[in-house]
Amino acid sequence: MPPLISVKHRDGILHIPQDTLNDWPMAQFANTKDRGIVVKALGLELTSAFLSIFDAQSQQIIGEEALLRASVRRKALATSEVFKSAQGGDCLVEFDRLCRSLHLMNHLAGPYPKRTLFLNVYPELLMSTGEQHADAFERILQDQGLSPKDIVLEIFESTVLPDQTARLAKAIKSYRERGYRIAIDDYGFLNSNLSRLLTLSPEIVKLDRIVINAISKEPLAQELLCQFVERLHDNGSLVVIEGINSAEQLTLAQASGADMMQGYFLSEPRHLSSEAFVHVLASS
Repeated sequence: MPPLISVKHRDGILHIPQDTLNDWPMAQFANTKDRGIVVKALGLELTSAFLSIFDAQSQQIIGEEALLRASVRRKALATSEVFKSAQGGDCLVEFDRLCRSLHLMNHLAGPYPKRTLFLNVYPELLMSTGEQHADAFERILQDQGLSPKDIVLEIFESTVLPDQTARLAKAIKSYRERGYRIAIDDYGFLNSNLSRLLTLSPEIVKLDRIVINAISKEPLAQELLCQFVERLHDNGSLVVIEGINSAEQLTLAQASGADMMQGYFLSEPRHLSSEAFVHVLASS
C-alpha cells in the first residue's frame, strides 16, 4: 500500500495520499475548524459539504453524498463551472481525483466514517479514462483505509447521451467488478430514458426532486410512483427519492415503497466538522 504523506500546515499535520500529491504537487491543504479540510488549487479554494441519505422506514442516516464547494476570493462558484474550467485546462481527470480525495479525507475526519459515501462522477470520465484512472483512485481509497464496497458512484443520468449507453454500460460493468455500487442520479429530469436505465441496471436509482414535486401537486400520480418504484425493485435497484422539502413529501416518499430519502426537510448540506448541525428527525 502506498504511504500517506504528512503535510504540515498552521493547524497541524494532514496525511495526503501520494497519488493526490503526484497530481497536484503545488496544492495547499489545510484543516479548518468550521469547514473541515480545504485545498487550494487552480486558483480556487475547495472543500466538501455532505447531504445525508436516510433509510425511508427507520429514518436513520445511512450514507452521505459528498458535494463540492468551490470559491475564488470568497465568491462561491457553481460546481459545473469549476469542472468546465478544469476541462478547459486539460486537467479534468486529475481535478476529479483531487475532489474525490478531498471528499474522502473530510468523510473520514467526520464523526461517522463508516457510513457509505456517495460520490458524483461524470459519465465521460468513467467511459474515457480506462483502467489507469480506476487504479489510481483505488490506491487513494486504500491509502485512506477504504475499499470500493464503501463507495457508491453517482452518475448524472441527464448528461448521458443516447449513443453512449453501450460504452457506459461497459464502464459500469468494469467498476462494478471492482466492488463499487452504481447509482443513477437525477432520474426523471430532462432526457431520462427508461430503456437505458434498465440496460445500465444500477444498484441504486435516485429520483430527481421534480418527481416528488409533481406527486405533491397531483394525488392521482401517487399510484404511478408506487408502481414505478416496484418496477425498479423488480429490476434489482434500490430507490432514493430526492428533494424531500416538507412533511407531506416525507409521507409520500415513505408510502411509495422507496428505500431511501434525501432533502432539506431531513437535513441540509453541511460540513461534517460542524457541531451545530441538527436535522429534523433527530428528536423523532
